[in-house]
Amino acid sequence: MILDATAGNRTMWKEKDHPDIIYIDMERELEVPPTLFCDNTKTPFLNDTFDTIFWDPPHMWGVYNRTFSKPNFAEQKKILPNKRSMDPYYGIDKYASQWQLKVHLRKAEEEFNRILKPEGILWLKWNECSIPLRNILLLLEKWDTIMRIKQSSTKNPMGKHNTYWVAMIHKKSGVVQSTLQF
Repeated sequence: MILDATAGNRTMWKEKDHPDIIYIDMERELEVPPTLFCDNTKTPFLNDTFDTIFWDPPHMWGVYNRTFSKPNFAEQKKILPNKRSMDPYYGIDKYASQWQLKVHLRKAEEEFNRILKPEGILWLKWNECSIPLRNILLLLEKWDTIMRIKQSSTKNPMGKHNTYWVAMIHKKSGVVQSTLQF
């Protein structure tokens, strides 16, 4: 089972309604509603539920751009009536300060540690528009990074900053044990 812990409008998914993915978000005005409305720091899921969690948290705080703060096309259209397509929604309007964003990231980390299976993978997407990735990884004390993919694009609406996908596993204490049997 896969969890999209910050579904937004499901913009990263080619198939936007896959039966093996649960999409959660706390924003009630999204153009494409999640499977479940909830805060990713307090989910209703049992311990060790998910094989994979995708997490694309806000990368900034405050209102950076008035259209990126609108979760649906109707609201964006009021601001920019001639715009023909939906801008991505980043959730940057949810946190008034960097401190509030970091507190949220830590709380979400705790929850993911609880609901991800011991052999599961947490995928974090991070854009360095405000905070370098290395500073975010220092916050996530319960995880070991196993892969980092750097993605560069000149068309990124957040500006020309590095975006990363980081695969992480639960931090092991002591000796690493394999679940493979020979």
